[in-house]
Amino acid sequence: MTRGGPSRRVAATMLLAVLAVCAFTSSGAQARDLFESDDGDYRLSLASALKGSWLLSVPPTGGDPGGAAMFRLRFDVTARLSRYLTAEVAYEHRAVASSASGLGAGLFPSSSEPTFRLAPIEDLVVNAPPGYVHRHELDRALVALHLPFLELTVGRQAIGLGRGVLFSAIDVFSPFAPNEVDREWRRGVDAIHAELRIPELSVISADVYAIFGRIDAAGLQSFSLIGRVRAIVGDLDAEVIAGSRDGEAMAGGSMSANVGDAEMHGEFALFGTNGRGVDGGFLGTRGVVAKGLLGGSYTIDVWRGVRVAAEYHHSGFGVDDVSRDASILYDPDFQRRFLRGDSQTLGRHTLALVISSELTDDVSAAVAYLQGLTDGSGLVSTTFTWVSSDTLTLVLNAIVPWGAPLADGVPRSEYGASPITVFLQARLYD
Repeated sequence: MTRGGPSRRVAATMLLAVLAVCAFTSSGAQARDLFESDDGDYRLSLASALKGSWLLSVPPTGGDPGGAAMFRLRFDVTARLSRYLTAEVAYEHRAVASSASGLGAGLFPSSSEPTFRLAPIEDLVVNAPPGYVHRHELDRALVALHLPFLELTVGRQAIGLGRGVLFSAIDVFSPFAPNEVDREWRRGVDAIHAELRIPELSVISADVYAIFGRIDAAGLQSFSLIGRVRAIVGDLDAEVIAGSRDGEAMAGGSMSANVGDAEMHGEFALFGTNGRGVDGGFLGTRGVVAKGLLGGSYTIDVWRGVRVAAEYHHSGFGVDDVSRDASILYDPDFQRRFLRGDSQTLGRHTLALVISSELTDDVSAAVAYLQGLTDGSGLVSTTFTWVSSDTLTLVLNAIVPWGAPLADGVPRSEYGASPITVFLQARLYD
């Protein structure tokens, strides 16, 4: 662990600035071709992005406002090695400065140690607690084989499952937090993914995912093996998954379909657990936990179109009633499950409503309403996105929560302890 005073912070910030200048010395938002063969079979390209995020928060019970900032610089290198083989590497720097520990959690990308990686391949450039942390990491490193009947990807890659808008029951490898503003890059996991296809039967495909956790002197600490079968029949898109996730059995599925002019989707999964870090399970047993969601969306044909999406989310990994007993929140096993995304919410029952629309050709807006159905707490999140050009995008987000606040430092509701927050992000692409 690297520690540093002001001089180290200045040096690290200068390093980030130099890298940013190098990345954005030329214009254009598309990936730059570094090399391309005459026949087009071989190509090397580079895409870079710099994101600055700033937030201001006001505690729900008064007190001094807090602030935080994150700068994220990312380089994506893609190589076409032949007609059938590609490779990708993504490397990024991430610097966070905050006035209080944990400020920005749920809005900034997760900074917790990833569960599903053989080795983090990351390091601290500067660690000056509690106010400043600068780290760099390798977020993608993969080779992909493309054949008519097989897509095989080996290495650090993004794996996303399910159909949910804000929540998911079967997205169990580095899922996004419901309030996470920037969802452009899902955190990579170390995996082998094989997608099998029958060209003459394009409506059915089968996937196998092997995901590896940390390896140390004691050997492999985590291994997951998931199988998926997907079928598309008319307006119905369904999938069934089964296997083992981090040593715990799981089975589930999802489906989406067009119903008239509306879209409906749902997910359901059962997890076999060891009972640790679980507040209560399926049908009264702590050994089996259920997750599920039911949602739909509809676009109202007014103005530029107004999309309305609603979801009900149930998480058996969540707490039955935080206001009645919050002791489980301090259980290390519960915290580990929450950080790796088992629950996505602290409570068990959540209702979400998202309304979005384009205001102009360059500006869009979205309002998300989240309501905890057990303790009555909730929040409203409003987001405006301005795509100024191919190289610059600005995002403004404001969150207003409600609910019972902390009592002697102990949460009494899921969202009542959250601060009122204003979040601004500038995204530069090259």
